[in-house]
Amino acid sequence: MKRFVLAFCFATCGALAYALGTFGTTFNTTYKITDGSALSVAKCSICHASIKGGRLNPYGVDIQKVMKSLNTKKMTAEALRKVEGLDSLKTGATNIVRIRAGKNPGLN
Repeated sequence: MKRFVLAFCFATCGALAYALGTFGTTFNTTYKITDGSALSVAKCSICHASIKGGRLNPYGVDIQKVMKSLNTKKMTAEALRKVEGLDSLKTGATNIVRIRAGKNPGLN
């Protein structure tokens, strides 16, 4: 039983690290995010409800829909670009306007 729990924990941590690495790298490269900036430290909260992950925020839901429509589970610049014109937070500012202003597109 211990081995099963340990294996499950390693698999879960690996999956989380893969998701963060793939998304973070793609997001940071696509939008030229600099180290130490608000978006750089936002990490998982760009798509999730908190910096630790968890449920998706509105931007994350929009990204998820686009990835599903593209039939991919891999984060791509194309997927990010497809949600740029959306206003995921319904604040009157599109996602790309918020990103260019250094604001998190998924959280107020």
